[in-house]
Amino acid sequence: MVRRKAGHSIPVVVLGGFLGSGKTTLLASLLTFYKKNGIKPAVIMNELGDVGLDEIPSQLDVPVRELLSGCICCTMKADLAGELMMLTNQQPDVILVEATGAANPLELIENVMEASMLSPVHLGAAITVVDGAGLLQLRKGSRRTYRLLEDGIRCATHLVLNKRDRLYPEEMVELQQLLRELNPHASLISTERSSVEDSWISSLTSGSGKAVTPEEVSAQNRIMPDQACDCGLDHSHDEHHEHKHEHHEHHEHHEHLMAVSYYPDQPFDSDLFEQMLRSLPDHIYRVKGLVTFSDTSSRYQIQYAFKETDFMPVMPAPEVPDVLIFIGEHFSREELLRSLAGLGGNLN
Repeated sequence: MVRRKAGHSIPVVVLGGFLGSGKTTLLASLLTFYKKNGIKPAVIMNELGDVGLDEIPSQLDVPVRELLSGCICCTMKADLAGELMMLTNQQPDVILVEATGAANPLELIENVMEASMLSPVHLGAAITVVDGAGLLQLRKGSRRTYRLLEDGIRCATHLVLNKRDRLYPEEMVELQQLLRELNPHASLISTERSSVEDSWISSLTSGSGKAVTPEEVSAQNRIMPDQACDCGLDHSHDEHHEHKHEHHEHHEHHEHLMAVSYYPDQPFDSDLFEQMLRSLPDHIYRVKGLVTFSDTSSRYQIQYAFKETDFMPVMPAPEVPDVLIFIGEHFSREELLRSLAGLGGNLN
C-alpha cells in the first residue's frame, strides 16, 4: 500500500455490520496500522443516539467527523456527502466510514458511489463484520432484521466472522458455509476481538475482492430499486432528528429497530446493574454507554451484545454525562423503564 498521489481520488473503506459485531474494535486496528505505516487516515462515525460513545484512541490523532441522531444511509445521506467533501480538503490517504449497525449497507455503498461524482473519492472496500453467535440468534428473529445482515454480507468485498471463540466447531462450519453461499466473492477471515493481520489490512485498497453492486444484491433479494430504505428509521419524524446537545426523546424505528437513551442521575449499584442486564429480553440486542457505580472508584464504558457484556474502566472528560443506549427490536419502552426505575436515572 502506498500513499496516494496528488490529484488522485481517495479510497473510502465502508465498515459495516450489525449492532455489537466488533466494528469499532476493527476500526481502531485499521487506524493503528495506517498511522504506523505513514498513511494518513480520516474517519466518519455514525451513531443512532444523540451522544457519540465509540471513541478512537487519542494518541492516533485522526480527523474524526461524527454524524449523530440519525442513520447514515438515509436521513443523513446529504450529511455523509458533505462530510466526505470536507475531509477531502484535509487530503487524507484513506477515509474510513463506520456506520451504525442499523444502516442499510446497500444504501450506504450507493451513497458513497454518488458522493464520488462530487468529491475526489471512490469506494475502496466494503467490510462487513459478522458476530457469529448474533447471526445464529437473529436467524430465528424477524425477517426484516435478518435481511439487513444478509444484505451486508452480500455486498461486502471483505467479510470478518468475528467472536469465533464463542462458537462451537460445528457452528463455525455452518456459518462459514452460510457466508460463502451468500457471498462467494468476498475474502473471508475469522477473528477474535476483530484482530486481523497487517497483510489483510493492506488488501483493503489494493483492488482485491469483488464488490457486489446494490443493483445485484437488490435483484438477489427481489427488492425493487425504488423501494423505501429498509433500515427501519421512521422517516415521518425526520424533523426531530436534528443533533442537539440537549437530552431529548428516544429514537423509534417504525415497526423495526428502536433506540432508547437513558441518562442516570445517580451512580448504580454494580450488582443490581448486572442483574438488570441479565434480565433484558432477547430482542434488546445492544446496550452501550458510560456508567458510574456506587461501589467502585472508576467510571466504566459498557458494551453489551447478545447477552455478552464487557466493562472497561475509562476516564472521559467531566462534561461527558453518564448515558445508556438500548437498541433492539419490538421491545417495550415501559418495561425497560420499570427495570431501570430501581437503579436511578432519567429517560430521554
